Amino acid sequence: VWGVGRRLAGPRAGFLAGALLALCGPWYGGLFNHTKDIPFAVLMMAAVALLVRLAGQMPRPRLPMVLGFGVLVGLALGIRVGALLLFGYAAAMLAGWLLMGGISVARLRETGRGALCLLPALPVAYGLMAVFWPWAVLEPLNPLRALADFSHFHYPIRTLLGGTEYWMYEVPRSYLVWYLGIKLPLVMLGGAVLGLMVLPAAMHRDRLAGGEGIARAVGCGLVALAALFPVAWFTVTHAPGYTAIRHFLFVLPPLAVLGGIGLDRLLGWAGAWRFGVSQRTGRGLSAAVLAGIALALVLGREAVVLESLHPNEYVYFNELVGGVAGAVRKYDVDYWANSLPEAVEDLSEVIAAEEARTHRHRSYSVAVCAEPLAFEKLAPANLHWVTDWTRADFFIAPTQEDCDTLMAGPTVAEVERDGALLAVVKDLRKPEEPATTVEMARLRTGRQQRHWW
Repeated sequence: VWGVGRRLAGPRAGFLAGALLALCGPWYGGLFNHTKDIPFAVLMMAAVALLVRLAGQMPRPRLPMVLGFGVLVGLALGIRVGALLLFGYAAAMLAGWLLMGGISVARLRETGRGALCLLPALPVAYGLMAVFWPWAVLEPLNPLRALADFSHFHYPIRTLLGGTEYWMYEVPRSYLVWYLGIKLPLVMLGGAVLGLMVLPAAMHRDRLAGGEGIARAVGCGLVALAALFPVAWFTVTHAPGYTAIRHFLFVLPPLAVLGGIGLDRLLGWAGAWRFGVSQRTGRGLSAAVLAGIALALVLGREAVVLESLHPNEYVYFNELVGGVAGAVRKYDVDYWANSLPEAVEDLSEVIAAEEARTHRHRSYSVAVCAEPLAFEKLAPANLHWVTDWTRADFFIAPTQEDCDTLMAGPTVAEVERDGALLAVVKDLRKPEEPATTVEMARLRTGRQQRHWW
């Protein structure tokens, strides 16, 4: 991201692009949770970065660079079929290089020569895809079948949007745009919007410069395409959606590049203004200094927010919904139940304090409204998982999907971040408002099925 921003708009734009991505909660938090989505996003951005460089080598792209592009495409296809988009991006790069240079017979011939030079990437990509995704090569059209299925797959998974619960295949078309608008830092969103606004003029200016300018213009178009096309595709095709932007984290790096370009241009405009100009020296304070200080404070605040959310940075929401505190129970927040390890530790401390006070030691049964992995890894020997919630001594639940409301009892521990309640621990030995056994069994069964998916 830093390198692409630097190549397209200079060192300052590159630094700002890298800073925006590093301080983006969904990205930084996703590094520790989304073990498919982040590697896929990195490979997609790396491939876009190579296409930007290949545009500068047209009409004779270098073979090592072409083979490297094939490696990235093959590895990305081994993770997700959505990497087929990269072939479209490569075609867009060729078309952009043709159009930016002016259509002529000679230009068409050179574009065709460049396209032939890119062909060695195909067998490399196909071979790596076959290694990591063997089913894709059993029949020639299997990757396309997978892409079609991915666009319309239906599972009994529910998702929250604005306080309304939807099945994943019934979400509104605005689902992804809505989540991007509330999950990304406002400074990143504002910078990306500004970057998109200044891009046409910058591309036109670069095109007129010729040579490297044309390559920069094509690169800017590629970054915009990589950031916007997947979102437009999701919206137009009305694809299924769940767990916020998890499956579209790969649009965040190109959005960060656009943000870096936009903020760089903003600082450039500010440099033309000066305050307190002296009549004797003609010098004054540049507005760029004030804008830079303001931008540094904004980015610093994002770092402080991420620190306050640690180790649950991926639950980040921006100010449009009141941060994480305003998003709880209205949106998919802690959908990985990342707060449960801390809840298990809190329960262990509660029990240790109680046993130290009563001098009675025994084992305790615990019901957990989530997968058992986090509990089993961290729970001490005197705590054991039970599937029958009505016979449990304690109940651990995230607030995601109102799991914490399914069992009644006094709360003995809470996991909070930035004013948001993420998980609770309840003592069920003396429940305050016990529900009927039949009702509890019904709720438990439905919730366990939902969390299995």
